[in-house]
Amino acid sequence: MKPGARVALLACVVVALPACGHQVYRAAAPDIQSGCVGGLAELASHPLTYLAPKEKARTRRLEFAEVAACVTLDGAAMPVALYRLDGLQGQTEIDIRVSLSEGGTFAASAELLDAGFHPVKQHPFTAFVRRSNEYSLSVFIDRARPGAPAYLLLRPDPTQVGKDDRTITSQSTALYGPGGASIYFGKEVTRLRPLLAAGQLQVVPYPVQRAGFEANGNARE
Repeated sequence: MKPGARVALLACVVVALPACGHQVYRAAAPDIQSGCVGGLAELASHPLTYLAPKEKARTRRLEFAEVAACVTLDGAAMPVALYRLDGLQGQTEIDIRVSLSEGGTFAASAELLDAGFHPVKQHPFTAFVRRSNEYSLSVFIDRARPGAPAYLLLRPDPTQVGKDDRTITSQSTALYGPGGASIYFGKEVTRLRPLLAAGQLQVVPYPVQRAGFEANGNARE
């Protein structure tokens, strides 16, 4: 290796220049400083649709900030994402996932609303199930029933924002001496992933009868 190349490589290792490696993820914060409306009826809603044939669920993963808008609820400004459900038919499972990350995990709550924006059922963040590198929640609706929910509202769960997801693992190091003797050193390592009013999420509806649906290449991811 040429001397100049060695110097550049050493700079990458020592100072961790951004150009030398992967950028650290940081959750994008939704804007609640401007354009805040006074009620849910004033918000623009996002249509929730089934996956197209061969469409992958992961393509719908995005930042909460991309779909969030500011609304005043209970006297406080907060970011929310409002999805309308009129594009769904019959029995449907809505799969909601938030990515677990040290750069910020969205502590979401999910609420079903009727056509007048009144609450039908609420799911706090504690109802989400932790699986590997994400939290997930399945919400079931039947659009064929009278009075079926018309909207899905996602917003930060104020009881969980500011907390963290904490995991404790063990690490061990072995030192080898003359004659094959070895000494092991162990320590506990704590990983903290902050729960925020921001982060990545994925919202995908699936027909409850989905044998043929998944045969079209729409299996979950």
